[in-house]
Amino acid sequence: MGRSRASIILVVVFTLFGLNAWVQVINAIIGGSDDPRALVILQILVGTAGIAAAWGTWRGARWAPAAAVSYGVLTAAMLASLGPLLDLAAEEMRGIWAGAAAVLLFGLWAGWYLRRSTGRSSAPRP
Repeated sequence: MGRSRASIILVVVFTLFGLNAWVQVINAIIGGSDDPRALVILQILVGTAGIAAAWGTWRGARWAPAAAVSYGVLTAAMLASLGPLLDLAAEEMRGIWAGAAAVLLFGLWAGWYLRRSTGRSSAPRP
C-alpha cells in the first residue's frame, strides 16, 4: 500500500524537528551551549517524540497518532518553560507563546490526521 503525500510530508517534518532537537542535545553535551540541564532533558524528550512520530507515521503504526500528539504537547511545554528556565522577560515570551500554541495545534492536527488515516487503512475490507 502506498503512502499519501500528507503522510510523507509528516514523516519529513517530524524527522527534521526530531533531529533538530537532538542537534541541540549534542551541542549541549559537547559544550557548545550552556543550556540548563532541564532544557536539555526536555530536548531529549522532544527529539525522541519527533523521531517516534516520524517512524510511526512511516510504518503506519497504530501508535503514530499518540506520538504526534506527544510531540506537540512536549514541544509546547518546552517552549512554555523557556521563560523560567532562561529567565526571559514577559515581552520576550510573546512570540514563544504563539509558537507553543502553533506547535501544539500542529501536533493535535497531525494526531487527528494520522488517527483518521491509520484507522481507515487498518480497517478490514469487505
